[in-house]
Amino acid sequence: MIRSILFSITFWPFFILYITVMYPVAFFSKPQTVLYSVYRPVTRWLLFCLKNFAGIDYKILNLSKIPAAPIIVGCNHQSTWETFVFSLLFDKLAIVIKKELLQIPIAGLYFKRLGCIPIDRASPVSAIKTLLRFGKEAYQKRNNILIFPNGTRGGVDEQIEYKSGIFALYKTLGIPVIPVKINSGKFWPRRSFRKIPGSITLDFKEPISAGLTKEEFFTKFEREMNE
Repeated sequence: MIRSILFSITFWPFFILYITVMYPVAFFSKPQTVLYSVYRPVTRWLLFCLKNFAGIDYKILNLSKIPAAPIIVGCNHQSTWETFVFSLLFDKLAIVIKKELLQIPIAGLYFKRLGCIPIDRASPVSAIKTLLRFGKEAYQKRNNILIFPNGTRGGVDEQIEYKSGIFALYKTLGIPVIPVKINSGKFWPRRSFRKIPGSITLDFKEPISAGLTKEEFFTKFEREMNE
């Protein structure tokens, strides 16, 4: 608990102060500038605080498996950690987020300026249309697309059905999907203040080439994620 408190009083005040001070930069900047000047520095500070105050380190496996851009990155979702760390792994990245995040003061602007793809989870049909429209724009800009196909954060052992959005992107854009498996929920549980010391693993799996049917795609995706 002491580690968790130390993390909170070191990371969050800096985070709030930094994004507030850099707000004018985000307002007039392109997504790439926001990524380099705001998103990445905040992410590095997060990882530093987690390691030195909360006792949480991380390791990334199989980076060599990542295909050439643009690709779709499909990752399971367990904590806040993975919403930050991909900023260090890809130079061009459009993240699929819930539209409610755009309403957060100050932070909402950053999501817009980063070129995130906001979807309405309460309306599946509308969500797919929005996902494909913004997904095509991201593809035309040679951006990679990060999507959490579970649609929400889950517990470490919780089985959450994969939503159809990832396949819709895969079929429409005709580009590879690389499954990514993380276990961040073991150390940074959702809706929990407490941080548990250990090492988070982010593992890139075998890419799934374009052209599979929906059944073939999900069979392969689930096999990679459950391996």
